[in-house]
Amino acid sequence: MILVIDVGNTRLKWAWLTDKGLSDQQAVVHRDAKPGIWTSALFASGQKPSRVLVSNVAGPVMAKTLTRLAKKAFHVNIEFITAAREYHGLTSGYLDPTLLGADRWLALIGAWTRAQTALCVVDAGTAVKVDSVDSHGQHLGGLIAPGVHLMREALMGNTSDIAKAAGNSTPSLAGILANNTIAAVSRGAVFALAGMADRAAEVIEQNTGTLPKLFITGGDANLISATMRVRGEIVPDLVLQGLAVIAAQPR
Repeated sequence: MILVIDVGNTRLKWAWLTDKGLSDQQAVVHRDAKPGIWTSALFASGQKPSRVLVSNVAGPVMAKTLTRLAKKAFHVNIEFITAAREYHGLTSGYLDPTLLGADRWLALIGAWTRAQTALCVVDAGTAVKVDSVDSHGQHLGGLIAPGVHLMREALMGNTSDIAKAAGNSTPSLAGILANNTIAAVSRGAVFALAGMADRAAEVIEQNTGTLPKLFITGGDANLISATMRVRGEIVPDLVLQGLAVIAAQPR
């Protein structure tokens, strides 16, 4: 049994890989939470993996914490996965492949393994990442923008009138466009990100001549997907699927 963990900026997601496949994803918020609160569900489960593979974009302190806890609870050393130049027909488009986020690389591995054709991955988390691959497995590069909550926080923290009006608004999501400031801010962020993803898919098709298969993942996947014109497949555990692909290969 192998444990695969995807550590984002806000949430930690994990699943168990057995001979029957990958279990359902589980998740807990780790940002601003005391370690004992977010670690108990994972490290006090009673299960003992033979290996632990991790994608970590939450920094070195998180890496040290996970390393210590995995050694104590499971008696194994964590394998932190980072981006590479190439993996089983998938080639990085970054000038320095090591600078591509592990989560982005693993989401591409998961998507490429599923599709084996031109594709686009939209990862809607704390930051929204868009990455594309052509039909030959060549990574074409990507885009990064603040996620819904970061956009909202930026407006609330750096404006006066909007923040004041939002504070006096009655939350309502009625209608396509917002009828109050707090909803206008949130919906504006969603429309901006959905528009970015739609436009990226259009540009990819124009440049490659192939309509890419669209995969949407991350905590805000449903929110952004509902506003997009292009229809895609929502895959909540795409990064974990990428980790599972690597874990299944002989060492």
